[in-house]
This record gives sequence, C-alpha cells and structure tokens, in this order.
Amino acid sequence: MRDAPTVLIVDDDPAIRQALTLLFKSAGLASESFASGGQLLAADKPNGPACVLLDLSLPDLDGLEVQQRLHRETPGIPVIFLTGYGDVPVAVQALKYGAIDFFQKPDFDRQNLIQTIRQALIDHQEQLEADAAKRSVQALVGSLSHRELEVARLAAAGHANKVIGMELGISERTVETHRGRAMKKLGLRRAADLIKAEKALEETDA
Repeated sequence: MRDAPTVLIVDDDPAIRQALTLLFKSAGLASESFASGGQLLAADKPNGPACVLLDLSLPDLDGLEVQQRLHRETPGIPVIFLTGYGDVPVAVQALKYGAIDFFQKPDFDRQNLIQTIRQALIDHQEQLEADAAKRSVQALVGSLSHRELEVARLAAAGHANKVIGMELGISERTVETHRGRAMKKLGLRRAADLIKAEKALEETDA
C-alpha cells in the first residue's frame, strides 16, 4: 500500500501551525507540524511523498540552514518557504538553492499554496518511483552476462540494434537476442523502460 502524501509544517508560531494543519485537512492533505528546524531534522521522515513548508525565520536554525541540511540528509524532498515581508531577498536566495516557491505571511493565497504543494508532492512521488526503479535495476544487473550488459547499455542510450551490432561486431539478430534476455532479467517490458534505466545501467558493473 502506498504511503499517503504528507506536508511537513515547520513554524515557531503555534497559531500558524494550527491554521495550516486545518487548511490542509480541509484539502484532504495529511500533515505533521514542528516548532523548529531541529525538531524536523530529528524526526523520522515519511516513507512516501512529502513536502516541507518551512518558515524562513526560526528560533534555532534559520530556514536556509534547515533547507541545506535537508538537501544533504533527505535529498529530493521539496521545500516551500513561508516568509515575512522583510525576508523576500533571502527567500529569493532560497529559490537559488532549490526551493520550489515561497509565500509571504500572513496574506498568502491559500488555494495557490495548496496547488503548489500538490504539484510538489506529485513531483516527489515521481522521483521516489524513479529512485526505486533505479535500485531495482541495479540489484538485477549482476544477473546479466557481460555481452547482455553491453547491449543493454547501448540500447538504453538510444542506439538501434543495427548500430549496436556494428559497434560490437555481432549480428543484428544476436543483438535482438541479448537485448531481449537483458530486458527479461531486468524485469523491463518496453523499450521506454530500458531508456529510463540508462543511468542505473551506466553506474553498475556486471
């Protein structure tokens, strides 16, 4: 069963945490709240897709420090900032560091925030699925013969069977055989799946 998407709220103001929790509940989004960046960093992160809604001004670590720690410790989790009016230049800097967006308190557009969070959760889910597929391919690469791995890598890079045969000095029919065996061993059904697995194939050895 897939874990439900979760919004991780980080704000030192309990009234804002409560208001955001109610807002997300009304939109059908699960959430967890934290009073500081340290609490968030120390907590177990959700296994499923998540998004961090992070106050830029916090009592312990500031928002940029938390963002950078998250990037190192939980790479790929999207971050959206909440800021005060005087924090806009810093928020722009946060975007350069990879934040998705920022919203100014207290008068931000609630519906726009929810839409942004929904898209961030979709993007994170896709990233998690891509990472899982990569790990799956890497775990199965050891079952390939050296020639099957050669063919699979070239096919994943977009080369036609005829071109692969010329490069490896084998017939096109032999290429088709090795390619079919490789895809079967890797649990891949379509050519598009093989192309998606290119990076995983390049990073492993048979």
